[in-house]
Amino acid sequence: MKAVVLEEIGKISMREIEIKEELSPNDVRIEPKCVGICGSDVHYYKYGKIGDFIVNEPMVLGHEASGVVTEVGENIKHLKVGDRVCMEPGIPNFQSSETMNGMYNLDPEVKFWATPPIHGCLRDYFIHPGILTFKLPDNVSFEEGAAVEPVAIGMYSAKKAQIEPGDIALVMGAGTIGIVTAISALSSGCSKVIITDIKDDKLDIVRKNYPSITCVNAAKENLQEIIDNNTTNGVDIFFEATGARNILATFTSMVKPGGKAVL
Repeated sequence: MKAVVLEEIGKISMREIEIKEELSPNDVRIEPKCVGICGSDVHYYKYGKIGDFIVNEPMVLGHEASGVVTEVGENIKHLKVGDRVCMEPGIPNFQSSETMNGMYNLDPEVKFWATPPIHGCLRDYFIHPGILTFKLPDNVSFEEGAAVEPVAIGMYSAKKAQIEPGDIALVMGAGTIGIVTAISALSSGCSKVIITDIKDDKLDIVRKNYPSITCVNAAKENLQEIIDNNTTNGVDIFFEATGARNILATFTSMVKPGGKAVL
């Protein structure tokens, strides 16, 4: 099949590649229609590794995807050929204790698309467990379907925060994950959400599409002053979506006593 292959640092090609996959009774075959470009894809392209995950041989990129089912295993009942779907890109050991406890994402054996040595989904087709494949409603586009995976991170963050109606939240970082976290916090009951970054081009996306979210450029404005003006003694919930270590040393001054932080 044809695929988008990371050959080495700084080199990507579209070429034929052989990937050995067999359709089991519990699998579906999918033709991808839209695939998002994640920060991890960019990181592997620029540096060839993320932490202990090192690209030692050519690897197909992509893990945020939507597509169309082209074949189903005999045990699959909830999907049929032609269904528009999105996928959970992390395949766990379904017998692990983490999976049994409902935390399959924490399974140390998880096989995550486009994480060495697992190939991603930027290719002609792939085979995937039916239990991790979800039918898209008719009113959700393929583009929106490909965004479900990152949006789920924002939704899960809001769930972990146990938001109560009227809470005020602060989101550090206006990248994709920060933005979907801010939207999820609003949808979950926050009365006000403040999002901060040091790049106006990111904040401009929020300003244009989500005017109810307060945007702060921390390089130009006094974030602590804005927090003080919008809260009594700090925000109820703090979401960290930048990965910057210095923030972890200072964020407690922005959160009220008894508040919550989701990293």
